[in-house]
Amino acid sequence: MKRFVHPFVCLLLIVTATSSMRAQFGSTPAPTPVAPPDSMSTVGDDFNRNPYYAVGMNVGLLSGAGLGARASWPGGLAAQFAFFALSVPGDKYSTHFNIGGELQYSFSRNRSGRLYSLLGFGYYSTGYQDTAFGDGNAVANPFRTGIGIGYEYFTSPNFVISLSGAITFFPSTSEWFPIPEVGFFYYFK
Repeated sequence: MKRFVHPFVCLLLIVTATSSMRAQFGSTPAPTPVAPPDSMSTVGDDFNRNPYYAVGMNVGLLSGAGLGARASWPGGLAAQFAFFALSVPGDKYSTHFNIGGELQYSFSRNRSGRLYSLLGFGYYSTGYQDTAFGDGNAVANPFRTGIGIGYEYFTSPNFVISLSGAITFFPSTSEWFPIPEVGFFYYFK
């Protein structure tokens, strides 16, 4: 009888071990892992449905450098305005002033950013109370206009960094130059 019990116990252990392995590696497919939802919803998600406004700073020699404001409408059209004024007292009292703007049309708008074309203009003036420059403008090409392309990237739900470049025409001297610009804006409704 011992002779039959020993093989029977071994067979029972093998069957039990394989059936528990089949339960672990059964024929049911493993559930597909679900990707976590994108937690950063930006203003870019809503550009196509609502108008948005932005305030910030623009730095460039085409469409104004200094404090800036933007308006963006659902059809893809946007407008930007920037200006800056500074007076420096001293023996050669100087005043710097610039004002400019852009019309922008968006090719692509989504949660990560916006690709747009631009048509810009600007006026830059630096005046000195000094005989070397007289009472006129020390900037040789005060007016400028240009056409270019830009991209703004959302770094948070409402904050963007905007980079653009434009081929700029200076009518005073009939010269053309590529001019880069950078902007930092905060969007709100």
